[in-house]
Amino acid sequence: MGTARIYKKGQITIPKAVREAAGFDIGDNVIVEARDHEIVVRRPHGVLEFVPPSARRGSDPAWPQARQAAREDRITRHHPPDNA
Repeated sequence: MGTARIYKKGQITIPKAVREAAGFDIGDNVIVEARDHEIVVRRPHGVLEFVPPSARRGSDPAWPQARQAAREDRITRHHPPDNA
């Protein structure tokens, strides 16, 4: 846990310990939601929220690569490793 200040434009900095604990890194896309007087920051999941890795770098991925990345993401989410 950490604290953050909301600045003039509504911006905050997520404390380093929280980012590391959640596994967030520079350039990651996140979903921000309001839930019962809380703000939740989470990883995108599902087809409508998925952003292929190559799209994060600013280029449009080819359809087969985007489809394969989505499949791998789905497999990872639905079948986590045994040690997770």
